[in-house]
Amino acid sequence: MKKIMWKPRKFFRSSGSIVLFVLFFLLLFSCERHTEPLEIGLSVNLSGTGGAAGEHVRNGVQLAVREINKAGGINGRPLKLIIKDDTGTPKGAVAADKQLVRAGVPVIVGHNRSSTTLAGYPVVTSHDILLMTACSATTRLTGKKDFFVRTCVDCNLYGKKTAKLLQDNNIHSVAFLMDMANPGFVTDYARSTAKYFPGQISKVLFRSGNTEDWDRLIKKLIRPQPDAVILLTEATMTGMALQKLKFFRYRGMKIATLWTQTPELFKYSGGAAEGLNLVTYVNPELDSPEYKRFQKKMESHFHEKANARSASSYELMMILARAMRSAENLQGKGILKALISRKYQGLMGTVAFDEFGDVIRPVYQVQVRGGRFVLDREI
Repeated sequence: MKKIMWKPRKFFRSSGSIVLFVLFFLLLFSCERHTEPLEIGLSVNLSGTGGAAGEHVRNGVQLAVREINKAGGINGRPLKLIIKDDTGTPKGAVAADKQLVRAGVPVIVGHNRSSTTLAGYPVVTSHDILLMTACSATTRLTGKKDFFVRTCVDCNLYGKKTAKLLQDNNIHSVAFLMDMANPGFVTDYARSTAKYFPGQISKVLFRSGNTEDWDRLIKKLIRPQPDAVILLTEATMTGMALQKLKFFRYRGMKIATLWTQTPELFKYSGGAAEGLNLVTYVNPELDSPEYKRFQKKMESHFHEKANARSASSYELMMILARAMRSAENLQGKGILKALISRKYQGLMGTVAFDEFGDVIRPVYQVQVRGGRFVLDREI
């Protein structure tokens, strides 16, 4: 029988090679995990009525993600954006959010309407996924300890500031034109304004997407001879309403909201938007170095000028990234905890959240002058 000679040096040399190989494999696996893309969701209206506003939101978020990844991502992990079209409807919002939940994202940015946010809210937050918006102002989600955070003000503050604007201009009666395609916003806004405004209020309800008789709608709106009309409509509907108000020689004060603060207003108003007042949290005349850089990048990458929707969504995404970098973990709960624990210098000013993820920030009176949005004052 042949003797097997044990050779210590050869054994340890072989064993050492195996150990080094295992360590190399583990290190490689760890690096791959460290640089694995971190997926987040974006759920907005891209094809329904007013879908252009959703495109501006998408562009702002995409630019922010590009800048975040260029700066090293989230502690070395690049962000990957999964975009879903919610079609601007509650049914579409639920379908879009379910797809993103199945994809396992820890955060969904969206929606750009209160009604779609309300529809998607239980789908998202029931899975401890963070839902974050720069657009949805419904008060039905105010003051709740949950997985919902917003960088926009809510309808209660909008209503309070709208009432002050009316009173400052000696307005004693107002008529609301309310697009019930977004009841979560328009009913909240009208109710909140009525809470602070002691004058006479009338309302005309319609639903965009249906064939509307604009002559009939506007005649009904101005029949009570209101001192002011408030258009709770998105930009295209606002533009059409303004044209009819001009045609019927309405001379009262005309007011709209952030929902109207997009370039599409000028396309659909045919010059009738001149003198329109907007109550909004987005100052159109920011001139900080950071905002100027943002403007240049929007024009360079998307060949469009910066606007309220792209700026607010870009700001949200940059704030979210800062919170994610400091979070204990990259699950919804960890990100939420990091997000509401500090103040942020956002693109449009200082942003701080309360314990419920709600934010209080300035509200402005913006006017249309010379075919552009111009800051009038902080209300």
